[in-house]
Amino acid sequence: MKDKNLLDNQSGVKDIVSGNAHVEGLKGNVALVGFEVLDESEQDIAKKIVENYIKKMSILGGYREMKVSLRQHRHGKTFKHEVNALAVFEQGKFEATVTEWNLYIALSMVCDKILAEVEHKARKFNAA
Repeated sequence: MKDKNLLDNQSGVKDIVSGNAHVEGLKGNVALVGFEVLDESEQDIAKKIVENYIKKMSILGGYREMKVSLRQHRHGKTFKHEVNALAVFEQGKFEATVTEWNLYIALSMVCDKILAEVEHKARKFNAA
């Protein structure tokens, strides 16, 4: 995959080249795009949520990398969070999108969707 946002496999730290902030401290070949608008504490919580799901994805096997992007839509004084995720496994690419008022729930839901797709593909492959 020739995406500017992919991790340099040697460094373990994702450089986001496309004008977005540099996100440090993430493990597991992941890019968080659009999260620079959040406070540092919110970014830390988001990183921990994504890292926990990456551990689960790694256990399933074949995990390579993941890109999670955030768009916020203002509704009065609050925001609705649209989270898109693309995970690349040896079995293929898996995408999910969730729009939710709570950012952390949106992150969990999008990662759960990808996990479910990967598990489904694994069961389907093993049944064949």
